[in-house]
Amino acid sequence: MAKNTHSPEDIANKLLELHIQHEMKAFDNAAFSTWLSEESETVFEWLRSTKLNQLVPQQSINDTIHKNVVEREIPGSIAEVAGEAASKLFTSGQHKNTQLNEIMTSHEVEEFVDKALELKEQRQEALNRIIDLPVYTDLISGVLYQAIVRYIYDNNIFSKKVPGVSSMLKFGSNVISKTVPKLEGAVEDNVKSYISNNLGLIITESKLFLENNMTDEELKTSAMDLWDLVETKSLGELQAGMDSLDLSEFVVLGYEFWLRFRKSAYFKRSYELIVAYFYDKYGDNDLSVLFDDFMITPQRITEEAERFAPQILDALRESGQLEELLRRRLASFYTSSEALDCIKGH
Repeated sequence: MAKNTHSPEDIANKLLELHIQHEMKAFDNAAFSTWLSEESETVFEWLRSTKLNQLVPQQSINDTIHKNVVEREIPGSIAEVAGEAASKLFTSGQHKNTQLNEIMTSHEVEEFVDKALELKEQRQEALNRIIDLPVYTDLISGVLYQAIVRYIYDNNIFSKKVPGVSSMLKFGSNVISKTVPKLEGAVEDNVKSYISNNLGLIITESKLFLENNMTDEELKTSAMDLWDLVETKSLGELQAGMDSLDLSEFVVLGYEFWLRFRKSAYFKRSYELIVAYFYDKYGDNDLSVLFDDFMITPQRITEEAERFAPQILDALRESGQLEELLRRRLASFYTSSEALDCIKGH
């Protein structure tokens, strides 16, 4: 038998090249899909009998959220891109020409209205808070004042009810022009005084009126009447008066709010509570329970992988990145002292 004249290093390099070519063939689209399907079935079966707590501790999830959601810096360009993308959509023809009923049906609106009407306590609390707002008090005062004063003037109360005014009209317009303003001022002061003294009663009556008259049936009828008015309007009509700059500014405000809100104690308690609930529900169960609830199957995993993998693999192969990645990954083994010693021993 001829003596092998190749050095261990030469043999190791040859084996490295053969291994790389073997792996490159495995990353052919068809071969990769077959491998992924077979391996995902195997791994999936193992996972189904494994508990969530065995794989990932609950605190690890909290730590991941804190690091990646709370602490990780968010580039300002994200808000800029989001604003520009929103403006692009906001000003597009397909957006402006889309009617509201193409997005939501009357049946869906009715279901939302019915569900909202079940929140009776919240609705009553909201109405009470609105009525107690100073702006509502000012509104009621202003409406009553204008209505009463207009009634007095439009119905000639001066000439009909105020003693002496009707006879005064006989003296001519000069007398009237001097006297009526004084009477008007007195009447308007009295009206304001009356409204001020009775405002508490008026507000109470407003609450009672709304409680007695805002029935579920009337609210639903009003809501559906409103829908009938707007459902055939285009989004362009509904957004009239708001331009892309307004939308961009709202995106920036939302971005700035999120930067502050994510560091709040409320947000921390919220995500920790949700994670705790999730682990209470699934932590001690086999992952098969979670997979079934969320309809996670090997087929779905393979389908999603195959949706993107072929294009990515083609790009990696054509650019030479895939071969270089494999070479870097495998070379450290074939050049290791353990591998070379093994070759020398044979």
